[in-house]
Amino acid sequence: MSTRAGAADETFWGDVTDDVALNRYRTLVNTIDDGMYQLDSDGYFVAVNEVITETTGYSREELLGEHVSLLLTDDDADRIEREIASQIETEDETIATFELGVQTADGGTVPCELRVNLLIEEGEFRGTIGIARDLSEKKQRLATLEEAQASYDSITSVLNEANIGVFVLNDEFEIAWANETIEQYFGLDRDELIGRDKRQVVHESIKDKIADSDRFVETVLATYDDNSYNEEVECHVTAGDDRKERWLEHWSKPIESGQYAGGRIELYYDVTDRRRSEDALRDTEERFQSLVDAVEEYAILRLDSDGHVISWNEGAKAIKGYDAGEILGEHFSTFYTEEDKAANVPKKNLEQATEAGSVEHEGWRVRKDGTQFWANVTITSIWDEDGTHRGFLKVTRDMTDRRKREQTLESELQRVFGRISDAFYAIDEDFRFTHVNKQAEELLQHSEDELLGEKLWDIFPSAGKIDEVRDAFQIALNEQEATSYELYYDTLDFWVEANLYPSETGISVYFRDITERKQRELELERYEKTIETIWDGVATLDADDRFVMVNEAFCEMTGYDRDELLGEHVTLVHDETVNERAEELKESVLSDEAEYASIEFDLETADGDTIPVEGRFGPYELEEGSVGRTGVTRDITERKEREQELQRKERQFEAVFNDPNILVGLLAPDGTTLDINQTAMEYIDANLEDVTGELFWETPWWGEGDGVQSDVKRWTERAASGEYVEFETDLTRPDGKQYTLNGVFRPVTNDDGEVVSIIVSDRDVTERREYERALEESNERLEQFAYAASHDLQEPLRMVTSYLQLVENRYADKLDEDGQEFIDFAVDGAERMRDMIDALLEYSRVETRGDPFEPVDLNDILEDVREDLQMQIEETEAEITTGDLPRVDGDSSQLRQVLQNLLSNAIEYSGDQPPRIDIDAEREGNNWIISVHDEGIGIDPDEQERIFEVFQRLQTHDEHPGTGIGLALCRRIVERHGGEIWVESESGGGATFSFTLPMMSD
Repeated sequence: MSTRAGAADETFWGDVTDDVALNRYRTLVNTIDDGMYQLDSDGYFVAVNEVITETTGYSREELLGEHVSLLLTDDDADRIEREIASQIETEDETIATFELGVQTADGGTVPCELRVNLLIEEGEFRGTIGIARDLSEKKQRLATLEEAQASYDSITSVLNEANIGVFVLNDEFEIAWANETIEQYFGLDRDELIGRDKRQVVHESIKDKIADSDRFVETVLATYDDNSYNEEVECHVTAGDDRKERWLEHWSKPIESGQYAGGRIELYYDVTDRRRSEDALRDTEERFQSLVDAVEEYAILRLDSDGHVISWNEGAKAIKGYDAGEILGEHFSTFYTEEDKAANVPKKNLEQATEAGSVEHEGWRVRKDGTQFWANVTITSIWDEDGTHRGFLKVTRDMTDRRKREQTLESELQRVFGRISDAFYAIDEDFRFTHVNKQAEELLQHSEDELLGEKLWDIFPSAGKIDEVRDAFQIALNEQEATSYELYYDTLDFWVEANLYPSETGISVYFRDITERKQRELELERYEKTIETIWDGVATLDADDRFVMVNEAFCEMTGYDRDELLGEHVTLVHDETVNERAEELKESVLSDEAEYASIEFDLETADGDTIPVEGRFGPYELEEGSVGRTGVTRDITERKEREQELQRKERQFEAVFNDPNILVGLLAPDGTTLDINQTAMEYIDANLEDVTGELFWETPWWGEGDGVQSDVKRWTERAASGEYVEFETDLTRPDGKQYTLNGVFRPVTNDDGEVVSIIVSDRDVTERREYERALEESNERLEQFAYAASHDLQEPLRMVTSYLQLVENRYADKLDEDGQEFIDFAVDGAERMRDMIDALLEYSRVETRGDPFEPVDLNDILEDVREDLQMQIEETEAEITTGDLPRVDGDSSQLRQVLQNLLSNAIEYSGDQPPRIDIDAEREGNNWIISVHDEGIGIDPDEQERIFEVFQRLQTHDEHPGTGIGLALCRRIVERHGGEIWVESESGGGATFSFTLPMMSD
């Protein structure tokens, strides 16, 4: 509630009735596709729209009356309550925005952006209006948009300011970019400017077109020598064949970040109109003085800052009776009555004008001949641009005739009171009732006899305790100014609008019950908050297709200010064909052919760009019966980009579909064949029409046996459930020729994750499979050869060893020291040869003699390895730390051999210090990386690939015994498991051996 001295504030919709405004808002709400709700002050739902019910899965009946925490987590609810409390405390009118997850009826979570607007009525918090937008799709787009956005941010931050003539210079002060306005201002070709040194352009192409060019050139070039400050300077461009005469304001600043950091941006603003207006101002002032002198109905005079008269017009002479020579230099208090002078009214009038800027007053004034007249006086304080006070402008009008008429009319008012439709009562200077009409008796709930002669504050003591009411009566009585107030009066239980008019005998009060109007206003306010809260642009057109309302989002979308749009024709933002189509759609809605209209078009922005948008609108009826349009406009740039991406993918699919090397089929989720490419059709004796519409597993490719057909059916059903299915199968052509297909069943899903189709793509791998079978046969023969060779070599080695040992035993006492050493060398060489043959045989059997893969825990395998190497660990005092190792699918005996070889090598090649070894695992994509790190002697980078070859050693057998096949065996085992092995090391800096293993499938 507030005390008002004048008309009510302009409404959101402009000058329309509440019913029209409500009709517009209701039409808007039906076209908004964001979630909308209203909560009371305790956070309980009092209203929700259909989008809220669709998003949450709750019905409107299930939500109304429930607390908002039904849809929010405790943390999100607390966060919103804290923000609301903060806004109430600080009276912050900002619309609060939150990103949070809305909890749905089925236990899911929908990511949403929530905008909350407070409902404050009469200074009290009444609840909130909220708009919720589903961010599911936006979240998916963000990742793809962020990378592109980053590359544009730096240049955009500079160019956003360049809305007039623009030069963008790089750090060498070469022209990197110029806009079309530069061409217009200076008569230059923009394409010829790019890449040129700006200094050269100034001297060769701009200097001769500028009046007082030396000053301009010196100022601009100085900024290139010291690019550390902002510069502003005006220049006068002379007229020429390629340009118009104009005044430009040059403004430039350094570019501190982005692609052109170290360069400079120069903006040229056309200030021709401003310069011309300054010249015209002097002429205007002279004409104004002539006009003032010609006005006779008003006394127009100027006072200095002390109140002395310094100018005088003919109207002042006619009204007050003084010639200019008689009054110039006199104090303006000359015109006041003695009573006003004694009350210091002249001084107070000047003080009020100085403080408020202007003061208006009515009262008796004195002419030269001593007669009085009733004057309406306005005194306005005059200030220079630098804040210097220059005096006052005083305008006086003789209102004596009007005053007499008012006094005459006042005596007739009593006869009119009975016919006043509003409630009316009058009180005297002591606040006693002097008149009460019938309407007032009803609203005040007291008869006229009960009120006449009684004091207002005695009958209604609670009203006297309300500041707004008490102040309104005091202003009307003491300052003789009409005033008014609106408030809810508990005693009478209705909203009251009261207008107070002072008179010489008291105050006349006209009042009425405005409860119904206030309810409409509150509903309108809620609608206004809703419209300003939503993200989409909202606009309303009258019957002539001119804007009568736009919200802030629409202004931001178009780049126009609200004042620039209101009253303008809608073709300001799109072409006439769009408007014609919209009118056709409006007629369809009016004829009940559609609930609302929807149209896509290009929105033209203030800077000349276009934005693809979707408009959803509905018609509404104006007071005179004509029909306008109101609706929402949504930027669909991202949706258009997605459609283009979809088209691109469709072209890609078409290319794959027509690939002569790939067999492709398109299926419905239930397995119905929709389309087959020509390559696949060549494998069967049938036409495309024969297979489309048939269940895929019953088509000719799969034969008539139940085996393959049941497999295909099972693969199709798995793909229909969202699974990516790989397959390989042997088939037969109509001519009896065998072939093998290897391919996938790939599900295609929509934005909701639902499978809408299945793509089957496969290749004929018959030749590859034949090659693989031949290779397997070759490997098997090679293994048989390796086994036979190793067996045949073992026998002579055993014979050599046996006879050497026999010689040693029988003739030991006859051998000298050299002979005994020769015997030892021969025996040792034979044993190492046997070890190498055994290792080679084991190497050849990795692929063929390994165990089937099964889930194994590498922690258990490592524990077994440590037990096997316990003696070596204790002898070397090795310190081994391990992390948590994964479970994988593999051959436990072979993986044990890999870990044992790597751990044993780490201990063996530790150098002079006790071994320090760390074993851990980390996840990378779909693989595990298992690493064994030591602090030993290290490996030269040039030798790191060679150590994985058979029989390749970096040290002699005497330095470090071994067969030289251990790491080659590790590589072959890891490759059998679908991984790879490598080493990272520097000579003398330790080594880290790492190998990958695929993660277990779920």
